[in-house]
Amino acid sequence: MLLLAMGMHSVLKEWTRSSNRLDESLDKVLVLLQIERALDGAFPHSYKDQDENREYLFFEGDEKQIAWVSTVSPGRQPGLTAWQLLPSDDDEGGIEIRIIPAFASDPTELLEEHAAAITVLKGYKAYFEYLYVDEKIQEDTKWLKEWEGKERKGLPNAVRMRLESEDDDEPLEVIAVIQAYQYKNFNRVKP
Repeated sequence: MLLLAMGMHSVLKEWTRSSNRLDESLDKVLVLLQIERALDGAFPHSYKDQDENREYLFFEGDEKQIAWVSTVSPGRQPGLTAWQLLPSDDDEGGIEIRIIPAFASDPTELLEEHAAAITVLKGYKAYFEYLYVDEKIQEDTKWLKEWEGKERKGLPNAVRMRLESEDDDEPLEVIAVIQAYQYKNFNRVKP
């Protein structure tokens, strides 16, 4: 009976450990799916700079962080949502997600000061690239390390997010095609 009880105990411990690993993997997949959906739903959000009396497009990204406005919100709230992904200050690393409702103004300041931040994908570092396709020469495509909607006056055609972890040999890669890239281009600027 003692051997049977010890065997059952070790089976239950392994089952619990496997279940925890599965839960972590599922959480990671759901977070990545939500981010991909939010990037797919990127919206050409324009705002007027009162000081310069000019209209700008909000989409800012470099190799380590990205901010955009999307038609997708995590709670399926109506209206537009401003998203920001950046490296976490946490010791374990990870990605910090900031989300706020997008209003008619530039969301940058609100994202930095008032957004509730959550850290996801602990232990991972994210790297971003932005697809530029020349509308006149369709074969001329480039993955760029940064994208400034203010200067480029348009959205990228796609965003590639690569996640690297010290624990995993293979990086994870997500490519989100931005459906609304062709809308609201203000005389789009070439790279």
